[in-house]
Amino acid sequence: MYCPQCGLMQPSEHRYCASCGLRLPRELLRGAGPKVSRWYSGIPVHPGDDPTAMLRVSRYLDEFEMQTNEGSVRVPSHHVRFSVWVEDRASCAVSIPDFEAQSLGEFLLATVGNGEERVEVSEPG
Repeated sequence: MYCPQCGLMQPSEHRYCASCGLRLPRELLRGAGPKVSRWYSGIPVHPGDDPTAMLRVSRYLDEFEMQTNEGSVRVPSHHVRFSVWVEDRASCAVSIPDFEAQSLGEFLLATVGNGEERVEVSEPG
């Protein structure tokens, strides 16, 4: 699909244009693809942070490429993407492979999930 305002090609999963922010006409979009997302609102940590900031965590099973005015962004298959959104736009994003997301989940459950405060330092492996 192409944005009716600026003409930028959009992944069919998007609700808003990645370039101009226009709300895309939902009736022209196909059904949701193989992506699961969850939103978290506890992102602002400093009084100067935007109170509308949200974290979106998405797991992608299929690869797709998004074109923007600044270039293209490829989200590989079997990746988890963390993106911080302010209002209707992503301000930053990082994508990690499934196996690293699994390791991150295990780390969080082991060090944070039990309520104990521990600090572990390890070298990247």
